[in-house]
Amino acid sequence: AGDAVTECSGADRLLQFRQEQALFVTPSFTTISSVGSHGAIIHYRPTPETDRPITSSDMYLVDSGGQYQDGTTDVTRTVHFGAPTPKQVECFTRVLKGDLA
Repeated sequence: AGDAVTECSGADRLLQFRQEQALFVTPSFTTISSVGSHGAIIHYRPTPETDRPITSSDMYLVDSGGQYQDGTTDVTRTVHFGAPTPKQVECFTRVLKGDLA
């Protein structure tokens, strides 16, 4: 099975993937990698003291960007690696509706 992926190790691995791309220069900002209630903290950045594992029971929010020789990216994703609860679905849907309004 291997070691659990955490907020910190997930952000580190995402940076490694970016660094493998030919035109990558640097991150465009510090990655926001947050599990569960940490996703409600504006510009949350995990530390070794606050680091949580990414599980199949909580939502995971990642906001990451890269500076490339040919442009800049800023990608935000909220995902669930299991079956979300009805409350999680309701909260996600309300946020989505607000974004679309």
